[in-house]
Amino acid sequence: MKKTRKNRKGFTLVEMLLSLAIITLIGGVIGGVCFSISHSFVTTYNIDDSADYAMLYARGFENSFLAITQGNGTAGQTWTWRIENPKGNGSAPTLKVRDSKGGDEDVFTPKFIGNSSTPSKWSVIMFYKVEETTNGTNTSTLVNYRLYIRDNYARTDYIYRYDGSFWVPRFQERAKSSGATGRKIMVDTSSLPMSESTMKNFCTDPSGNYSQKAYNSIKDGLDPTYYSSIVYKWG
Repeated sequence: MKKTRKNRKGFTLVEMLLSLAIITLIGGVIGGVCFSISHSFVTTYNIDDSADYAMLYARGFENSFLAITQGNGTAGQTWTWRIENPKGNGSAPTLKVRDSKGGDEDVFTPKFIGNSSTPSKWSVIMFYKVEETTNGTNTSTLVNYRLYIRDNYARTDYIYRYDGSFWVPRFQERAKSSGATGRKIMVDTSSLPMSESTMKNFCTDPSGNYSQKAYNSIKDGLDPTYYSSIVYKWG
């Protein structure tokens, strides 16, 4: 008897399942790579954007502080710098300076797009620390400051930190020559310190959502000797 062999066409069930498994695996790998690239791009953009705004706040503070401390004043006059509305509720966080008469002046405020019911793109908090060193009869005054910036729109749970410092030139020398013996630069210890409770509150967005991941990224750098207001007093 003559045997005939049938031609096989198409795939068996096992081959189809194997093909589907391979396609699914490849798709998962490609999807993961695409997500990783997208997340990396958003994070990098967020860092760059935050750095740009940190520089604007920093330069605004330095220029304002040096301009006022190099000028003249009257006995008992003070100036106080601080960030108003740091979490950006309904308006942008604004760096302000207030004089002893209660007058406020905007030092820097970013463009705010939205209305009173929407948060600002940025949450910004700023802290200050003053150090004085004496060499003989010369006393040098160093102002340190630190900014933390969070993007409320990107929601990457990333907080950008910016540190800066500058010397106040001829501060004590100018005080003596003008007779202002009580002239002083100091932090306002009644303002918020750079503490755990302060920063956990900052890591809670304007909608009330707390991010432990955001706090974990900054908790090791906290220094409670920094405060959120700095004062310049004319003697």
